Amino acid sequence: MEWRWNAVFLVSFGVVWAAMTTAKPVSSLDPADAETRMLAALEDQYAHDPGNAVLARSLAETYLDLGRPGLAIAALRAGDPANLENPMVAHRLAQAYEASGRVLDAYATADLALARCARALGTADAPSGTPVPRFACDARQHMALSTHQEALGHMLEWGIADPARDARTEVAYDLALRRASIASAR
Repeated sequence: MEWRWNAVFLVSFGVVWAAMTTAKPVSSLDPADAETRMLAALEDQYAHDPGNAVLARSLAETYLDLGRPGLAIAALRAGDPANLENPMVAHRLAQAYEASGRVLDAYATADLALARCARALGTADAPSGTPVPRFACDARQHMALSTHQEALGHMLEWGIADPARDARTEVAYDLALRRASIASAR
């Protein structure tokens, strides 16, 4: 009787081991793919120059395009904190927070990015008690930041916890874009 239990245990262990060895790899990236090699090169460049805001933004955009907002957040947080003074880098961080379901963090980051861009432009809504940022911002970027911040404001107001799964996210962006088109038509 005991040898039967040992045999059942051994066969079960063998089946589990065989299933684990034939499992697909965790990474969906093919090392032979040109885009994967480009991403690896971008990661290497950013690792050697973490203070480069252009590389930080490009790496965050790549991670967001791959659907990996957590990696975008980690990369931007691990880099030079001065990179986040750039409104568009902060905007990418806000997008990563939003994609990972952290709407409040996304709103706070988008609000900060908008304030920095407004201060650089000298618009009427710019905070006056802060120094002029060292990164430039143009009117088109200000409108994009404003639209994103407005959409996130709607999401917070409506209590959207997971923007990726809530249909009201699209309505929030539609309302924000409608406001942006009316403002640009003036």
